[in-house]
Amino acid sequence: MVNKKIQKKIIVIGSNSFSAGSLISFLLTKNAKVFGISRSNINKKNFLRFNSKSKNFKFFKYDLNKNINEILYLIKRIKPEIIINYASQSMVGQSWKNSSDWFYTNSYNTVKFYEALTTIDLKFKLIHVSTPEIYGNLEKNISETKIYNPTTPYAVSRVTADQYLDILNRRKKIFYCSIRASNVYGEYQRLYRIIPKTIFSILKNQKLSLDGGGFSKRNFIHIDDVTAATYKIMNKGKSGEIYHISGSDIISIRDLVKQICKIMNYKFSKLVKIGPERPGKDKFYNISSKKLNDQMNWRPKISLDKGINRCIDWIKRDLKFFSEKDENYIHKK
Repeated sequence: MVNKKIQKKIIVIGSNSFSAGSLISFLLTKNAKVFGISRSNINKKNFLRFNSKSKNFKFFKYDLNKNINEILYLIKRIKPEIIINYASQSMVGQSWKNSSDWFYTNSYNTVKFYEALTTIDLKFKLIHVSTPEIYGNLEKNISETKIYNPTTPYAVSRVTADQYLDILNRRKKIFYCSIRASNVYGEYQRLYRIIPKTIFSILKNQKLSLDGGGFSKRNFIHIDDVTAATYKIMNKGKSGEIYHISGSDIISIRDLVKQICKIMNYKFSKLVKIGPERPGKDKFYNISSKKLNDQMNWRPKISLDKGINRCIDWIKRDLKFFSEKDENYIHKK
């Protein structure tokens, strides 16, 4: 008799996020049993990468700020091999207003949740999704480090959980890996992010405001490449390790918008207006993914041009739907 392959059980916290949706879609192709947790209802199909009706997916509407006990009960019942946490207040510029909301989720309740995980008598891998924002301004290409220099309330709020997990790993031997990806983009991303926002503004013949003229520099990486790297880390990552996920090309926001304008045959001067610089905005993010390259043989495969064209096709396909939505960020506590 041939044994059936045992399904891996994975809990994804923050399952409504853009990055989590891509990972869930990928995991379902691998026949994993996925349990999604989010404080919001499942996204509309236009922002949903995966099939929420799949027999291998089950959704639970829990809020990390309110339902830690329910989440812990679920973990005890399911006994997952992997828990991956995307849940956070994630907007950088908006964190200057009502900063306590960012600290309440990203610092206080995330730490509270991780502490509670150490009381569960189960073996699992915890994947903590962090951010390079905690490094502050990075002109030099840097490898993974625990030296932080946050410059925004958002970044400060994210440092706490990273540091606390390091303590838990050393003191209580909790198995975790921390992921820090550069600027992620792709289909199904919310329209207030720069690449879909630029495409949508061009298609609707609307003005696009560039903070400070758009001279800050970033590395953009397609979500499919990030998902492939995340899957490798989930399976091969070493306990207590940090992993960067990044491409090699750095581009200014201004040049990025020019590149999209060129692809869409639209005048940059017609599209752009110059807005004030965002408070505390870092000029550079430049992280090295050499560890991931060397240890797991991962390389990004999707060029910026190809990724932008895929985003254009996605927005054009559902332009009527997107035109009826508010493309601005709406804060939820």
